[in-house]
Amino acid sequence: MNPSLIFTIANSIALLSWIVLILTPNQSKVIPSLRFLISGLFLGGLYIFALSFGFGKTEGNFSSLESVRSLFANDEFLLAGWVHYLSFDLFMGTWEAEDGKSIGIHRLYLVPIHFLTFYFGPVGFVLYLLVKVIKTKRLSF
Repeated sequence: MNPSLIFTIANSIALLSWIVLILTPNQSKVIPSLRFLISGLFLGGLYIFALSFGFGKTEGNFSSLESVRSLFANDEFLLAGWVHYLSFDLFMGTWEAEDGKSIGIHRLYLVPIHFLTFYFGPVGFVLYLLVKVIKTKRLSF
């Protein structure tokens, strides 16, 4: 397994998926497919694959920042951590697109939100929630 090559492939597919998400009309069936096929099966499967190659090759755990640093010193676990971000951020982007459509948020308002969700995960999600509250005058999930 070449973690650097897999990293490049995963990043490229995630970036392409975000471009498709942003350019696809809200009525498209592409958005659920991105969530299921790319975020779920492909990136989720890649996450499992990377974890399986990393087990037993490093020390570390999630009990402290120093232990996490030690865990991510292993390229396979570092790759798994990055793919985890890619998968969940894309999942959130597809949810934002569908939820935004259902409450009438124009898709152009979602472009900067998607950008922030792709690059800074929770920042984009929080911005989406604020826009949703402003649009609907209530907080709902």
